[in-house]
Amino acid sequence: MDRTRGLIMLTMALDHALYFWSSGRVNNEGLPLLINGIVTFNPIGSTTLLGLLVMFFSSLCAPGFLFIAGYVLALSVKKREALGAANWDINTYLLKRGLLLIFLQIFIASPAFNLPLFLQSRSFFSVVTTGTFFSLSVLSTIGLGFIALILGRKISPWKLLGISGLLYFISQFFLPAITKVFPFQQSFIKALQTILVLPVPFSSTLLVNNNFPLIPWLLPMALGWLYGHTYVEKHGPSYEANRFAVSGLCSLSLFFILRFLGVGDYLVPDGTLQGFFGLSKYPPSIDFFLLYLGVVFLLCYIFFKVSQTSKLGNILEKFGQSPLFFYNAHLWLYAAIPAITGHFNSLSLLLGVGIWLMGILILYPLSSGYQTWRIYLKTHFFTPKLLPQLEPSYSGKVNNSIIKFEKGR
Repeated sequence: MDRTRGLIMLTMALDHALYFWSSGRVNNEGLPLLINGIVTFNPIGSTTLLGLLVMFFSSLCAPGFLFIAGYVLALSVKKREALGAANWDINTYLLKRGLLLIFLQIFIASPAFNLPLFLQSRSFFSVVTTGTFFSLSVLSTIGLGFIALILGRKISPWKLLGISGLLYFISQFFLPAITKVFPFQQSFIKALQTILVLPVPFSSTLLVNNNFPLIPWLLPMALGWLYGHTYVEKHGPSYEANRFAVSGLCSLSLFFILRFLGVGDYLVPDGTLQGFFGLSKYPPSIDFFLLYLGVVFLLCYIFFKVSQTSKLGNILEKFGQSPLFFYNAHLWLYAAIPAITGHFNSLSLLLGVGIWLMGILILYPLSSGYQTWRIYLKTHFFTPKLLPQLEPSYSGKVNNSIIKFEKGR
């Protein structure tokens, strides 16, 4: 899973490097707009083959990131429950992690995206509004998802997925009506709709900006939560790999059926390859989820089959083991120079790809060093609390693998 996440993060870095450095990047991806009283969805702009490939691979990021977050979180919670952790402790853990992600989004990640706006303004305080400050995105959505799982833990993962799916379809059904009245709503209602349902084009006049509303993006996280909870360790990696392979093939098959029928997405195919794969990401359509989660499933299958000694796999694993550090570090690495020099979006796509590669060469030792530092801190400064929590009757049954897990948790 770390290797899959590592690959996803590299494609995410490519997308963001081009966002800061290059022109010609596809960046509409379906945002709902109100034009002359009619709700429409922003079409995918014309682009080169390179731009289309970048759009395709970068679109893996959000659904893959949320799916893996739910999957890994489920494994972590299951392990804590098996070790006898109290519900209160697990809920506190989820709450702290969720609040940390929201904090990082507001104070670290979003300022990187808004850096050109801040530096190019004559007065810093003229652009620091509640809308630029509360500028939410994928990290805050994952954080809100962690907090939502405090309640979600009380029901079965199947029911949680069902509820998430139902909320998703209801939100998408009412989305045109919500968009149509959005400009006339009070600021608080706008903020609530933006956080929960409606992705909006960035505006400093809004109370809250958000392109990853919770309800639609909770669906892939709940799916990962289900897969993590239904993982059976005794079946081994081969069983899990086969489960991902079947899931990926089924998901992709359903995508092609729906896309050829012209249903399941707000952006209707126009007979071109670009139009066929030009799907709505903001908000995520059912076709979008089917295609990109299908690809993520197949990537998980491939990496389960790749040898543990694979050099490429080990490199991807280094990136995947430090997702939070990588996410925040790569944003500032790619954003700082074009923002400071005032050359935002000034390079071609091809040169932007070169900038991305140079950034990866810098980020690899940083990510590796950060992971080493984390392990050192946990090993030398945090005493495991496993043994005092166990009942006396279990004291003779604790094996080394559990103690090793506790030390490296």
